Amino acid sequence: MGTAATFHVYTSRQHGKAGLSLRGSCHGASAARQLEQAVAELVATGAPFVWVDCRHLTFLSWHGQRAIFNAHQHGRVSGSVLHWCGISPAVLGQLASTGLHLLLSVLPAASYQGPAALLHEHVPSLPGRGFKPS
Repeated sequence: MGTAATFHVYTSRQHGKAGLSLRGSCHGASAARQLEQAVAELVATGAPFVWVDCRHLTFLSWHGQRAIFNAHQHGRVSGSVLHWCGISPAVLGQLASTGLHLLLSVLPAASYQGPAALLHEHVPSLPGRGFKPS
């Protein structure tokens, strides 16, 4: 992995809808922690559904997969359902290799019902966390 891939997590809660947009490659423990924290913050608001736009997610390390599992469990225990929308075939294959895809509510991109602002190509006005691998 010679390229300095970045990972961004954008969050939004608008009009009673909670969502995240995952963008780039989730490598390493710090990026995975931020993913878990972003989900925890949205779940803490009492949102019954958290919509996760995964159209721009390109890779998940085992740290990222563990973060998704932990986020799923945290939502389940807290009474929130996480919907993972628009996962690419490559990332879905990564999830399938561990069986994680069987636990998640994986939906096509068109099923996303979270905040519309997260679907824009550039979302710099929303809260975001960005990481470059060290």
